[in-house]
Amino acid sequence: MKIGLAGVFLLCASLGSAVPRTASAEETVPGLDQPTMAALRDGSYIYVGTQRKDGSHSKVVPVWFGLMDNAIWFTTSPTSWKAKRIKRGSPVFLSTKGEDGPFVTMKAEIIKDGAKADRLGEIYNKKYWIAWAGFFRPSRSRNESGKTILLRLTPQT
Repeated sequence: MKIGLAGVFLLCASLGSAVPRTASAEETVPGLDQPTMAALRDGSYIYVGTQRKDGSHSKVVPVWFGLMDNAIWFTTSPTSWKAKRIKRGSPVFLSTKGEDGPFVTMKAEIIKDGAKADRLGEIYNKKYWIAWAGFFRPSRSRNESGKTILLRLTPQT
């Protein structure tokens, strides 16, 4: 069987994420319950969806994430539907359990801050081995150039 380079990267990414590296016990997101925080500290993925213009929920997708500054952080492409909906003011529906929920409604903020992107990149380096190898890692240059959007999630009040 022959697989392409993209297939090799996907395989490596899935293998590298299969063994989660835990976050520091001090990291917390005010407003989230203890079971959710425990799942965030131990998990490799969060599952996120957004709200469409018609009020329906989008498809839920798994994303890599990091905990820092009392929030959940991840990046996405500025042309993704997720980014377009968040720019429009959509909340983010977050689950630590999978695509079927349960979900917590989160407020999403788009952040353009290269230093924070680099800090998130360091978190990814410790959490996901393929990020350490230089792949799929947030960075100052990608955030400041607009190639990726840095998102900060906090519980919606």
